[in-house]
Amino acid sequence: MALAEDLLRQASHLATYQGANPTQADLRRAVSTAYYALFHLLIEDAAQRWNGSPAAATGLERAFSHGQMRTASLRFDNPRWPDWHGVSQTIPAALQRVARSFVELQDERHAADYNNHREWSVTDVQDTLTAASAAFTDWQSVRTDPLAGDYLLSMLLGKSR
Repeated sequence: MALAEDLLRQASHLATYQGANPTQADLRRAVSTAYYALFHLLIEDAAQRWNGSPAAATGLERAFSHGQMRTASLRFDNPRWPDWHGVSQTIPAALQRVARSFVELQDERHAADYNNHREWSVTDVQDTLTAASAAFTDWQSVRTDPLAGDYLLSMLLGKSR
């Protein structure tokens, strides 16, 4: 998960390296990079679960799509999820927060990348970076839960069951 952690550090660097007056470009790139940090954290974890070749793991990472990941995240931002057999499972609160953060960070990334009328403040960006960092912490606390695996699989398949 080195890339994901590097991206999170890079996002923080972009937001702070110019001191009190960062450019809008740096603030926007920081927001976008924070989203990609979480994106890569999740797909790298999914690929680590793969027992095939490194080339196949790379192929697996490339199979994830932002839209399907968003759809799955919206499903997992709930107290319960109907598993692959239709049995209702309780989603751990930390996993719900990761799913919610994924959607919110993706929305922020779209705003940063495509809404040229929005002015970003240092506070806005720090809030985004805090959310991304919290998602990393939540993921580490829940990543071994079987429902975390279901979340990743749902992100890949794009369907609930």
